[in-house]
Amino acid sequence: MSRANRRAREALTEALREVRRAAGLTGAGLADVLGGGWSQPKVSKIESGRQWVSEDEVRAWAAAVGADRDMLLALWSRADLEQTALRDAHPTGGAEQQQEIFAATEVAAKVLTSFQPHSVPELLQTPDYARALLALAGSRDQDADPEEIAGMIAARLRRSAILYEAGRSITILVGEAALHHLVGSPDIMRAQIEHVAKLATTTEATIGIVPFESFPVLVQHGWDQRDRVVTLETSAGDLEIADPVEVARYERWAELLLEHALTGTAAAERCERIISERGGSPTPSDDRE
Repeated sequence: MSRANRRAREALTEALREVRRAAGLTGAGLADVLGGGWSQPKVSKIESGRQWVSEDEVRAWAAAVGADRDMLLALWSRADLEQTALRDAHPTGGAEQQQEIFAATEVAAKVLTSFQPHSVPELLQTPDYARALLALAGSRDQDADPEEIAGMIAARLRRSAILYEAGRSITILVGEAALHHLVGSPDIMRAQIEHVAKLATTTEATIGIVPFESFPVLVQHGWDQRDRVVTLETSAGDLEIADPVEVARYERWAELLLEHALTGTAAAERCERIISERGGSPTPSDDRE
């Protein structure tokens, strides 16, 4: 289940609460000043984030307490953008259903960005690699039954078809460490690395490897961005971020990572080198010509 991180809304409600207190008003006192349609419970719900506040209500609130109207409206605009972005971004249901909803969200999106420092991103995974990864300790789906796992993997494969579609900005970045970790077996890893190499040179997406020799951003986690929503996978569930300020920070990080990433033929060549270092030889393929 996804959890929405409403940082912009929290910043707005905290500011509304602080300016009320600075004016020396209780919730009931503010409601009396605001007049018709206002009550202490409504003020309390707005300040706790349980009830949305309109732009006109923010203007009235600012006037009632003598606060900086432009400051409060700027916070409201940021929270409103966050609210809109999150409205249709809540995957629910079982693991396979989440994959299908992710797919629907991706089809509707114009911008898709993914970065994973320690594992191969979902859209680039082979079935065997995905199955081995899901079986690892720490995976939220470690205890899923084989039928459910099979359904999840099939859904991921269907999602990956979007990499071949034009008309979108798709950037998939993987830390080189992910290609050195042994997931499953040497044969599984070799096939996975070869798959990344093939995708880097045959799809419409920009697929890059952030090499060991580059370290442009200190990030401890990966993320997926679909248009204006960034999703972080945690052991407790997916965390969604739509605060435009926070989303812009992730977009900047992705730009820095892409500047240092190996893409296209260079990515394929790095994959071949990794396979060689692991003690194997890349499988000849005409697809990279």
